[in-house]
Amino acid sequence: MLTESFIAATLTANPPVAHGSAALRDVGIFLHEFQPHRGFRHGYKKSSSRSGCVAISSSHIFAAQADKAVVNIYSRERGNQEATVPFPERIHSLAYADGAEILVLGTEGGKLILWEIATGRSITSSASHLQAVSSICITPNNEYILSGSADTTIHVWSLLKLVSFVQPAGTYASDEPSHLPIQTFSAHRATVSAIACGHSRINTNFAVSASSDKTCYVWHIDSCQVIRTLLLPSSAISVTIDPADRAIYFGCDDGQIQSFDIYQRKDQIHASRTHSSEFPPIQLLPKDSWLAPSSDIGATNCLTLSYDGTSLLSGHRNGAIISWDCGKHRITNEVANLGQPITSLRMLKPEGLPRRNTPSYIISNIVKPNLDLAASKDNGSCGIPAKYNIQVKLNTAKSAQSDGQINQAILGHGFPQDLFDDALRSLTAGNQGTTASSLDSSELGKVERLEDEVSRLKEQLKVLHNVEKKRKERNLAKLKRQDELDLEKRKVYFEAKKKGQDGDFAIKQFEERRGLLEVTSDGDHSDVQMDVT
Repeated sequence: MLTESFIAATLTANPPVAHGSAALRDVGIFLHEFQPHRGFRHGYKKSSSRSGCVAISSSHIFAAQADKAVVNIYSRERGNQEATVPFPERIHSLAYADGAEILVLGTEGGKLILWEIATGRSITSSASHLQAVSSICITPNNEYILSGSADTTIHVWSLLKLVSFVQPAGTYASDEPSHLPIQTFSAHRATVSAIACGHSRINTNFAVSASSDKTCYVWHIDSCQVIRTLLLPSSAISVTIDPADRAIYFGCDDGQIQSFDIYQRKDQIHASRTHSSEFPPIQLLPKDSWLAPSSDIGATNCLTLSYDGTSLLSGHRNGAIISWDCGKHRITNEVANLGQPITSLRMLKPEGLPRRNTPSYIISNIVKPNLDLAASKDNGSCGIPAKYNIQVKLNTAKSAQSDGQINQAILGHGFPQDLFDDALRSLTAGNQGTTASSLDSSELGKVERLEDEVSRLKEQLKVLHNVEKKRKERNLAKLKRQDELDLEKRKVYFEAKKKGQDGDFAIKQFEERRGLLEVTSDGDHSDVQMDVT
């Protein structure tokens, strides 16, 4: 049966709310089933988090404590608190990079901390924001990290550059990796309250950012160019995007929901008459808002969409979680009321659907940040510290079904050819940055020489493989002939004994007639001519 659930996080009220049920006492994170039967399923205790301070992976839940500089970690499989990790300063936002298995933390001092949860390695960026990081968003392909702050700026970071041990080859910078943003979006004039990005995995992806001055921008991530400017009737403090990138939903500070259809016709758009540009700001009118059920519901702190995008869940300051019909723009019902401000909502992947991309490994236990690893300078010739280890559990079911590169590298003789090709493409991409057209003549020449060198090495490996194959066949033939001679000698010996003759003398005569087989050494390369200079 198809089951869809969501996770809700709360901020402890002052005074704390006394739940009637003992199971809900001291619970800060709630697991609720959304369909087919709506109801509470499990609670994670000892957590109180602010908006945007909860991140979820396939195996764990991470929650930054509101009043302390710690992050609580919960195991989804075991249903308990696994660890509490302290940090040098308070955490104001969290995001998790699926696939890369990296937790991104926005600090009170305006920095980013990247924590590889399977290795314990942590990387701290430069303090590029003047104030605390208020929101974080990671693109679906884990290429960029978007961080917004109360200083009105949004920085675009390259996740690859932040986690790299050394700078890519061909650069003129130092060997230390760059911990600075690659570009900045600075169109906002007030605190950036929420950021979301589209679901595209190519370079045409867009971001949506809202600020406390009732403005929202839709902009291109690669170029930081504004695509649309939206003027809201009230300040948006939460944003989410339809799974098919068809609509944008805003949660406002007055408890209402505002939506914008990206593909609506121009005659349906209320453009501002005070702007004369080609793409004037679009005014979203109060009459188009989704009305809140009551005035005391409080601000819409968080939003999340169902898997099919037909239902929207909103979490409010008074503790209510409301379900909305996205097609009819109206309330379906109140799913739950937790009695405390809802700060985070996250719809989980449905259970019961066939999984197309089953992970090849499982992170069963979290490795706490290792400060010794971060400070290590013993990176060897390849730039990776000697104590850098990854702790994961291989998914045997996935390994049995697939014949991937890892299995070929472990079980096969040598490395698969695809690995060499991928490495060449990675080196080429690292040298050229974006596209081949952006290379100058010297860099393009380096890439071409590298490709020629790899091609020549491939030919040499092919020749060596043939030589090794012939040597094995020759040695096997000689061993087979040696066994046949040993058998003939034994026959000669026993026949001489039957005739009453000296067996040793008969064997000596046999060897003189036939001669002994001389096995050549394995280092014979007389039949191979190859240029290895």
